[in-house]
Amino acid sequence: MKITLNESIPANRRPQVEKLVKSFASSSEIVWLPSRFPRFVMFIEPGPQDKSEPENGSIFESPQAGMTSLSSVTAILEDRIKACLATAEPRT
Repeated sequence: MKITLNESIPANRRPQVEKLVKSFASSSEIVWLPSRFPRFVMFIEPGPQDKSEPENGSIFESPQAGMTSLSSVTAILEDRIKACLATAEPRT
């Protein structure tokens, strides 16, 4: 699975966000791109092993239920990234 994340996430927090994404979608490839939209998760492209059904329309509003749809994965990751960024930056 290829997951495109918004470069608006601060560079010093990206390793933490990548770890969070990999904990949810372990075999994912993460790509960072700029965007003028406020979403952190901009695009998820299924890989050959992913079993999600093809969807019509927006990936952000799916008629499918469950965690296997791309919109569900997008929504879950978006919420987890927001929660992660809302916490204080860990001190090293």
